[in-house]
Amino acid sequence: MMRNQASAYRTPASKAQPQTCQVKEPIHVYCRIRPMENQSETACLKMISPSTVQMLSPETAINYRDGYLRETQYTFSYVFDPNTNQKAVFEHVALPLVDNLLQGKNGLLFTYGITGSGKTFTMTGSPQDNGIMPRALDVIFNSIANLQAKKYIFKPDKLNGFEIQSEEDAKAEGLKEIQTQLQKPKTPKVRRMESDWLNRVPEETKIEDIDEDNMYAVFVTYVEIYNNCVYDLLDDNFEELATKHKGPQSKLVREDGAKNMYVHGVTEVEVKSTEEAFEVFNKGLRRKRMAHNSLNAESSRSHSTFTVRLVQAPLDMYGETMLQDKQKISISQLSFVDLAGSERTSRTNTAGMRLREAGTINNSLMTLRICLEILRENQMNGTNKPVPYRESKLTHLFRNFFDGECIVRVIVCVNPRSDDYDENMHVMKFAEMSQEVQVVKPTPLRNIDNLPSGRRQANQIFKRAMANLNDMGANTENVPIEVGVPAVYSLASQFPSLCLSGADDDRTLKTLMMFLEFEIAKRKKFESEADVKAKDFRQRLVEQEKELLMLRHQSALVSADLVHYKEKVQSLESQVVKAELDASNAKKQSQGYERVIKRLQDEIQEKDQALSRRLQDRERDKQRFQSKIAQTAEKMSQQMELKLTDQKRKLELEMRQKDKKLQQVKRILSDEALSTPRSGLPSSYDLRTSSTESLSTPASATPSSVTVRRKGPYTPVPPSRPTPECRTRPATAVSNPRHRRSRSVSDDRWLEHRPPAPVPLNTVMQPVIKKRKSITKLTDVKDLANPKTSKYCLMTQEQDSEGDMETHIYKGDVVPTCGGGAQVILNDVEILKQKSPGSSPTRKRSGNVANVEEKCCVSIEGHSKRSKY
Repeated sequence: MMRNQASAYRTPASKAQPQTCQVKEPIHVYCRIRPMENQSETACLKMISPSTVQMLSPETAINYRDGYLRETQYTFSYVFDPNTNQKAVFEHVALPLVDNLLQGKNGLLFTYGITGSGKTFTMTGSPQDNGIMPRALDVIFNSIANLQAKKYIFKPDKLNGFEIQSEEDAKAEGLKEIQTQLQKPKTPKVRRMESDWLNRVPEETKIEDIDEDNMYAVFVTYVEIYNNCVYDLLDDNFEELATKHKGPQSKLVREDGAKNMYVHGVTEVEVKSTEEAFEVFNKGLRRKRMAHNSLNAESSRSHSTFTVRLVQAPLDMYGETMLQDKQKISISQLSFVDLAGSERTSRTNTAGMRLREAGTINNSLMTLRICLEILRENQMNGTNKPVPYRESKLTHLFRNFFDGECIVRVIVCVNPRSDDYDENMHVMKFAEMSQEVQVVKPTPLRNIDNLPSGRRQANQIFKRAMANLNDMGANTENVPIEVGVPAVYSLASQFPSLCLSGADDDRTLKTLMMFLEFEIAKRKKFESEADVKAKDFRQRLVEQEKELLMLRHQSALVSADLVHYKEKVQSLESQVVKAELDASNAKKQSQGYERVIKRLQDEIQEKDQALSRRLQDRERDKQRFQSKIAQTAEKMSQQMELKLTDQKRKLELEMRQKDKKLQQVKRILSDEALSTPRSGLPSSYDLRTSSTESLSTPASATPSSVTVRRKGPYTPVPPSRPTPECRTRPATAVSNPRHRRSRSVSDDRWLEHRPPAPVPLNTVMQPVIKKRKSITKLTDVKDLANPKTSKYCLMTQEQDSEGDMETHIYKGDVVPTCGGGAQVILNDVEILKQKSPGSSPTRKRSGNVANVEEKCCVSIEGHSKRSKY
C-alpha cells in the first residue's frame, strides 16, 4: 500500500495510469525566423500570419528545376518574426514549462534547424540578451527563493532517485565537499565569457502558485551526445580521462524502476542560485565540442542536454521539519536540448573527422524523425509498430518523454536565405510531421496524506509571535504581558470531592453549594464582562465605520488629485521625452556636421598638399622642358641651316636644268612656228583639251606640261641641224591635268545659257551636254531655282585681235540658298580658238615615200576661278 502511494505522489511514469484515463495533447512546434545578415540577399521564406509561413522556391532549388512546389505554406503553433526579442520567446514557449516543473511535471524543450540558423542563440543567448535557459533558471530560483532546503539534505542515489539525509549527515557531507575542493588544484582565472555572464541582467518573473508546504532543491546535469556516445561534461576527471584514454569515457543509458531513462553515473550538482548554475553550465560549455566550417564559425558537433531536476518533499503537520520518507519525494525535470544542425557536406566542405561527425549528426536526426513518424502512424491508424528508440542514443535517452507523461515543445529555427532553401524544406517537413504526434499530458501532484495547507506559514507566524513575546518579557519585569486580548478564564475548575462520609455529612454538601455559587457568580461576571465588551466592540465598530467612510471620501479626493497630478506628470514626461529626443537629434546632427567638417578639412588639406606637389612638379617639368626646348631649338636651327643649304643647292641645280630645257623648247617652238602655216590642219593629228590651274598661270608653263602626239612614223631631227621635216612639225599642245573635257558630258542637269544665234564651231571641241535646258536670256528665276538643276553653263563668242573667233565657256554649280533661292558658283572657264591650218608638204626619201600627217593646232586655254553669280 505504501508503494502505491509513493508511485502516485512521484512524477508519473510511462505506464502509471490506464490507457483509457490518459489525456493527450499534440507536440507544440514554434518557428523562429533569423534576421538576414546581408539585406541585399533574397529570402526564400516570409511570415504571412502569426501562425503561418510561406516558402518561396528560388531558381537554384531542386524543386524549382523539377517544376513544382514553387510556393508552400506551413502552419505552426506560433511564428516569431526576425524582430522578436528573447524575452517574448521565453514567455511564450518556456515559461509554461517552468510553471509545470514547479508543479511536479516533466518537460522537454529542444531546438531544431540547420547549421547557423540561431538554435544556440535561442537556447543560451548572450550576456546582454539572455536566452531561454538562463531566464528559466532565474524564474525557478525567484519562485523558490525562501523555500529551499539546506544543501546536501537531498542526496542522489545514483539510480535516478534521491535520499533524504539528516542535518548532521548533511553538515558532514558539506565538510567533506569543502575538503575535496581544497585538495584540488587552483582553477584558472575566470574567463572573459564567464565574467560577462556574471554581469548579465537577470529575469525578474516569479511564479506565485506553488506549494509553500514543501522543501525544494535544484540539481543540474550537462551531457553531450557525440558520435552516438554520451559524455558527462561535468565530470571532475574529464580532462584527466581525456588525456589518459585519448578521450573521455562514455556513459550508459539505463532505465530506472519507474520506467524512466537516465544516464548512469552522471554528475548531478546541487545549485542554490542562478549564478551557481551558470558556473556549472560554463564549466561544461568549455568542454563541449565545437568546430568551424564554411557556414558557421562555431558549429556544434554534438547534441547537448542541460537538465534541471527539481526535488521537493513535504513538511510535517506542524510545518517545521521535513518528512524523512524517501517515498514522499517528488522529482520533476526540465531538459533543454540544443540539437546539432543538419548540414550538407557539399556546402560545409568538411572532410576527415568533421565528415564523420556530420554523418553521425544527420543519422541521429534521421532516427528522431523516423521515431516520430512511427509514433504518428501508430496513433492515427491504431497500429502497434515498434519504435526504434535504441538505434540512436538521442532517441533512447528521451524515450520516456514521448511514451510517458510529459510536455514537449519544439522551436524550429530557420535562416531565410535562398541558399538554405533545400535544407529548410526538410526542416519544415519535420516540423509539420512533429505537430501530429501526441504525448500524454502529465497529472498534477496529489496530497495523499491530507495534511493541512498553510502549515509552514502558521508555524512561521507562531515563531515570530513567540519571539516577540520573549523579547517583551525580557525587557519588563513583574509587568503583565498585554497580548491585545482579555485574559482567558477556564470554566472547567476542578470540582471538590463528592464522596459523603455518612447521611449527616453536611460539610461536603455545604462545600459543594459554595463551589457552585462561586461558579455561578463567576459565570454571571463573565457574562456581564462579555456584554460590556460586546457593547464596547460595537461602539468601536461604529466609529471605525465612520472613520472608514471619511477615509474613503478622503481617498476619493486624493485619487482625483492623484489622477490630475499623473496627467501633469505624463505631460511633463512627454515634454521631457520630446526635449531629449530633440536634444539627441541635435547632438547627432552636430556630430554629423563635425564629421563632415573634419572630412572636408582633411580633403582640403589633402588637395592643398596635392596642389602644392603638382605645382612643384610643374615647375620642375617647366624647367626641364625649357632646357630641352633650348637644346632642341639649337639642334633644329643647325639642322635647318644644313637643310636650307642643301635645298638651295638643289634648287639652283634644278633651275639651271630647267633653264636649259626651256631654252631648248623655245628654240624648237620658234623653229616650228616658222615652218607651220596658220591655216589648215592635218587630219592625221589627234585633238586634246588642256586647261590650266588658274587664270594667273603664265603662258610659258613648265616644259613637262607640253605634250606632242602624232600618228605614223616620225624621225626626230636634232635642233642644231634643222630639217624640212622638223620645220613642218606642229607645235605641242599644253596639257592641264586639273580639268578634262568630260566634265561637260556628265549625267547632271545643266542650264545652258547661250547667245541667240551662236557661230557654229564646226569642231569636235564643242561641248556635248546630254541633260540640259537651253535658254538665251536668264529672266525666270524658276529656271535657276529648279531643284533638279545642279550645273550652269554660259557661252560667249567674240573676235580676237587677229580676227579669229574666240569662244568662252563658263561652268559652275547651282547651290540652293537658305531663303529658298539659288546661287551659281563659277568654278571653270574654257576658251576655244579655231585657226585654219596650211597644207602640209610631202617629202620623199630614198627607198620609201612617207606621208607625214601632223596634228591640227587648236589652242584651248583653261582657267579655273570661283565666283558667285
